[in-house]
Formats: sequence, C-alpha cells, structure tokens
Amino acid sequence: MSETTLETAPNRSRWVNLIQNPVMIKELRSRMRGNRAFLVLSAYIALLSVGIGMIFLVIAASNNSVGTDPEIYQIFGKAIFGAVVGMELITISFIAPALTAGAIASERERQTYDLLRTTLLSARSLVFGKLFSALSYILLLLFAAFPLQSLAFLFGGVAIEEMIIASVLLVISAIAFCSFGLFFSSLTKRTLVSTVLAYAFAILLIFGLPLFILTAVGMFNSFFFGFNTGPSAMMEVILIFGGWILVSINPIATAVVSEVLLIQEQAVFYTSLPLPSGSTFPIISPWISFTIFYLLLSILLIWFSIRRVRRVEK
Repeated sequence: MSETTLETAPNRSRWVNLIQNPVMIKELRSRMRGNRAFLVLSAYIALLSVGIGMIFLVIAASNNSVGTDPEIYQIFGKAIFGAVVGMELITISFIAPALTAGAIASERERQTYDLLRTTLLSARSLVFGKLFSALSYILLLLFAAFPLQSLAFLFGGVAIEEMIIASVLLVISAIAFCSFGLFFSSLTKRTLVSTVLAYAFAILLIFGLPLFILTAVGMFNSFFFGFNTGPSAMMEVILIFGGWILVSINPIATAVVSEVLLIQEQAVFYTSLPLPSGSTFPIISPWISFTIFYLLLSILLIWFSIRRVRRVEK
C-alpha cells in the first residue's frame, strides 16, 4: 500500500501543480475581473449571431420558393454549421495570438521578469501558466458557441462526425496559435514586435498559404500543359503528395477537404488517392495530419519557449 502511494504521489503532485499554477490563477483572475473579457465574449457571440441571422433571412426568403423540400433544409443546416465553424476559426486565429504575444515580453517591459525568475517558480511553470490561462479563455469562447452550432441540427444534414472533427480542428488551432504567440513573446523583448510577428505568421498561415497553393497550381498547369506536354508519373506523385501536405497544414483547407471527403466518400479517417499508374494509395484524412502536425509543432514551440525563459539574460 505504501509503495503504491509513493508511486502515485509524483503524478498527483504534477496534476496539482498544473491546476494550482500561480501564474495561471493570477492571469485568469486579472482577465476575468475586468470588463474586456466579457466585452470580447459578447462581441464574439454577437458576430456569430449576426452571421446565423443572415442565413436565417436567406432561408425565410427562399421558403416560399422551395416549399418544404428536406434537401434544401439540409443544405441550410450545413451552411449554418460551416459559417459558425469558419467564423470561429478566423476569430480564434486573431484572438489567440493576442492573448499570448505579450505573455513573456510584457513582463520584460514592466520589469517584472527578473522578479519572476528569482522566485521558486520554474520556467516550465511560468510558460505553462501563461499558455493555459490563454487556452482557458479560448476554450470558453468555443464552448459558448456550441449552442449556435447546434442550431444546424434543427435543419439536419450535419452528422456527429462533422461536429467532432470541427471541434478537434478548433481546439488544435487554438493550441497552435497560442503556442505561436508564446514563442514569439519569449523570443523578443517588446510586446509590439512579438504581436506583429504572431499576427504576420497567423495571416500567412490562414490566407497566404491558400494563395500560394492556387498560384503554384496555376504555374504548374501553365508549365506542363501550356505546351501540350504533361508531367511525368513521378512528378504527378510528387505534386499529389505535396498538395496534400499543403492542404493538411492550412486549417481552412483542412476543414473544407475533410468535409468534402466525408460527404462524397464517407471517409472519416482515411481515403485513397489515384496514382498515374491507375492504382490507388491509401492516405489519412487531412484533419488527422493537421492534428498530428500542429500538436508536434506546438510541443516544439513550447519547448523552445521554456528554453528561452531558462536562458540567463545578459
């Protein structure tokens, strides 16, 4: 009995230290005691409600022309669900970096960073406290939007798999964007610089990568097919897998392609890509690749942030 207690004590202490992290508690109290957190939450819910209200107006305007066709209502249900998830994703991509971009840099600007480092608080506790306090607020925003997402079930056309995949993508995106902001905050000494870098990276990832994909596809099409010459079999394989990787690292493209695969092929976990030889190659769904890639990237960025905090300032 005593050996079991001794073995489980370190694990319990880790969970207790994680839950009772003083930095996380302080950040949550200071954030939730002010009016800013509730104003952002209210504006976020209002923005989603306006978007859903516009869709409902379209439904009401077309109700006389389509009658009670169930397929039309299923399309409206998917439109509501897709609009809410898309607005959540874009909102998170801009709110999450703002919550963590000044986590470490602001302590340096207020000249409280050295005081934190002289306490018994470890670098890991400092970084995780800042990270979990931001994630807690982001998760609050996600949970607050769940009732709006559930409105899609009134019209039908939305499966439970779609709800689960969308929730996973949103949570992983929140973790990734918070990690980006925290990494840049530990890398720079000014909040403005870390915020600009975090937003630039988010905009590049959300909007720049799709433009790059479209430009690359157009260039390849004009290069190979402009002179009535097609790419080789090996080049087609490289293009297929390269495009699949690019889709899997962009949250919007991942959500769209995963939805298309789920509707057309009922593929939740994997699908088959056609190869030039006529055979098919099984490959995992983009949302799984997205989850694995950004979890590993977030862990790596958090580790670098901890190393930066541990480094002795000169």
